[in-house]
Amino acid sequence: MASKVIGLRERNRQHRVGLILGAASRLFAQSGYDSTRIEEIAEAAEVAPATVYNYFTNKANILTALAARHVYSSWAERSAYVQNPPSDPVEAVQGFERLLADQAMRTLGRECWRVILAAPYLQPGSRLHRAGIIFGWLIERHYRRMLRTFQERGQLDADVDIRALAELITAIGTYHFGRRVSDENMTLDTLKQDIEKHVLMTFLGVMPRQARPEAPGALP
Repeated sequence: MASKVIGLRERNRQHRVGLILGAASRLFAQSGYDSTRIEEIAEAAEVAPATVYNYFTNKANILTALAARHVYSSWAERSAYVQNPPSDPVEAVQGFERLLADQAMRTLGRECWRVILAAPYLQPGSRLHRAGIIFGWLIERHYRRMLRTFQERGQLDADVDIRALAELITAIGTYHFGRRVSDENMTLDTLKQDIEKHVLMTFLGVMPRQARPEAPGALP
């Protein structure tokens, strides 16, 4: 009997958390992160403000939970891509960056991503900061797996440090994504094009000469 009661409580808790996160996601998209108050989230979720504070303490923790939900919901699509990427390393990485950009802007708005990217500077050591570190690590993990496969096929030089290359590509994507969320006029297509150019330049230095892509601006 006790286990059934505990199970019911947990299901109720998860239900309320889902209502809160759903309401927060809608309000952040409609009104912006900064303008949305916890009391408004509670009203939209049809729970007491005290319930929201009990589960999340503050608005930043709600955003952290939304970001974690984004990673969880996007994981299957990312993993499927990494397991069966395009045969060309450049196309594979460019395509994965396009996927990351589409997923990010599909689940959280520009203002929310601004808060997440600013966390290392404004909220060092916070849950949001730690979540950002985990996001980057997960992307690097995908890249290490994908790039190692290309190296084993001889499409990348044997002496290339795969971990360092994965870190570099992740940093390129993060840099351009930061430009996108900070610039109201920068389109998603421009973001993808800028990343693609830098990815190509990076691979020209690590691919065997005979495997280098024929592309405008490629080194002779």
